[in-house]
Amino acid sequence: MRRAKLADLEAFAAVARARSFRRAATERGVSASALSQTIRNLEERLGTRLLNRTTRSVALTPAGETLFHRLEPAFADIGDALDEVQSFDGEPTGRVRINSPAPAIESIFAPLMSEFLHRHPRVSLEIIADAGYVDIVAEGFDAGVRFGQEVAQDMIATPIGPPLEYAIVGAPEYFEAHGIPKHPRDLRIQDCIRQRFPGGTIFKWRFSRRGEEISFAPEGRLTVNDAHHAVRAARENVGVTRALRQYAEPDLEAGRLRRVLAAWSPPLPSWYLYYPSRRQTPPAFKALLEFLKERSWREVASHPAAEA
Repeated sequence: MRRAKLADLEAFAAVARARSFRRAATERGVSASALSQTIRNLEERLGTRLLNRTTRSVALTPAGETLFHRLEPAFADIGDALDEVQSFDGEPTGRVRINSPAPAIESIFAPLMSEFLHRHPRVSLEIIADAGYVDIVAEGFDAGVRFGQEVAQDMIATPIGPPLEYAIVGAPEYFEAHGIPKHPRDLRIQDCIRQRFPGGTIFKWRFSRRGEEISFAPEGRLTVNDAHHAVRAARENVGVTRALRQYAEPDLEAGRLRRVLAAWSPPLPSWYLYYPSRRQTPPAFKALLEFLKERSWREVASHPAAEA
């Protein structure tokens, strides 16, 4: 049997990753028909079907799944090796892909992207907003961002921001009409503005005070999938919502929103950057890790508590 060509294997991995001939073809700069023929030739050479095709979808066969999951780390190692060679002059080279919830992008990455990219002109950065749980290795990401307690045990994790705080907020007019909740259970009879994750589940509201833990999925007439929309609806007297305080802060300061149950919303662990352990850290990703660590130290040094 003739051995498969590396270019054909790369083409297969692109289709398997995108689950679409059209998207993979666009990414590789070829036609979908040419890419489809490349995969057919590969399957004939290997003597087995790798993909199940329909008019609307592409799915991996068991053989395709096995091959794809062996190829991905191999291609990653090749890419890392090339980046490392190109970085011998001391300037990091390569691409870094991060999977992160939108709030972490807004608070952590958005303020530092320009500084990082200007400092490292041969590094490219791709940050994908995604609140769902993904296999970062299988999806080709260098790292992901989640809360500390949500990180898998086999991953290296490092904090990249300050503690987080959720706030229960509503318009002053809303509380005048419906009363101010004194306990989280009072929210069960309020008109709550809910948020739905990409996977379909409703974002649970969690509370803690003096050892008492409360968690429930709220009920209400409005459900959105973006925290900004939830805060706006609360500001417009639609109901009460739970959101990261950073999203509600401008409206709280202006008096357009009022916070309640603050004693039941203690700070939570910070965002964590997590990534698989490797024998060698790719130069571009190593540069990002060092940059985040430097930024963290700058924030600590500038905090008033550091002067005590």
